Amino acid sequence: MSQPNPVDSELVYQWIANLCDTDERLVAMLELFERRSQLPGLGPLLWHAFGAVAGLLQEVIAIYPSVMVNEINPMQSQRVCAAIGLFQTIGSHPETGLLLLRSHLMSYLMPLLKMTPQTLAVEHVRLSVLGVVCGMLKLDSGEIVCFFLGTELMHLVLRHLELGSTMSKVLSGFILHRILEHDVGLKFACRYQARRLHLVHTLGRVVHQMTLEPEPSVFKHVVRICIRLADNLQGLGLLQRLMPQQLRNGHFCRIKLPGYEQAPADLAELNRKVGQAHDSNRKTGATENINSKTV
Repeated sequence: MSQPNPVDSELVYQWIANLCDTDERLVAMLELFERRSQLPGLGPLLWHAFGAVAGLLQEVIAIYPSVMVNEINPMQSQRVCAAIGLFQTIGSHPETGLLLLRSHLMSYLMPLLKMTPQTLAVEHVRLSVLGVVCGMLKLDSGEIVCFFLGTELMHLVLRHLELGSTMSKVLSGFILHRILEHDVGLKFACRYQARRLHLVHTLGRVVHQMTLEPEPSVFKHVVRICIRLADNLQGLGLLQRLMPQQLRNGHFCRIKLPGYEQAPADLAELNRKVGQAHDSNRKTGATENINSKTV
């Protein structure tokens, strides 16, 4: 297998410098984005280079008027996706991920997830922003999770998990699962009844979609989110009442789910958690009834 040609350092530095120049910025962003896999230190280079992050932020802010009217064109999408892709390079790097978070620059990307059209241009922007969030969550930092809990991210990813394209659903499911893996995320999701209901009802609608058109990569995240919810007493109570029958009756064990061969084991674990708690509640209730009659 041939190795990719090394990138000339002088060219890289010139492209980074050109991020400050509005006339040269698009070419510079595209060149850097295309070669990001060959440049493991690109994140810190961009973060510490004078004017580079400001130039990328200008690209994001420039499409706000179009975001307000809920429509962007392919050219705008290309420019802003290149900028967002470089933000992802910064956000996913161990040295600069927390620095990007603490600068609150991610707050400028969140409004882009509010666009609802399913056009290709909007979808590219949506996937780019979700990609930045995924990259940061992979750093496995409680501080990052807490930051996103203070934004509209949970609400937005639930909407995309239900209504988005397959890739949007996959990324949204990954984000939701990674947040819930942290105790602070699970407590946040289950703290209020309205929040718990919104989460469980959305998961139920997605399961129904998977019954009609199975998507193993999406279904995997949905099942693991339910398993994690069962670790919370309030979340478990809702699952006992509202968990879709398709997750209980073995429906998904009878169909092929390429890439998710662990589905039967995960579903068995989910039903074990929900079933054990249900049996325990029934026994407790029966014991209380016997004691009351004895008295």
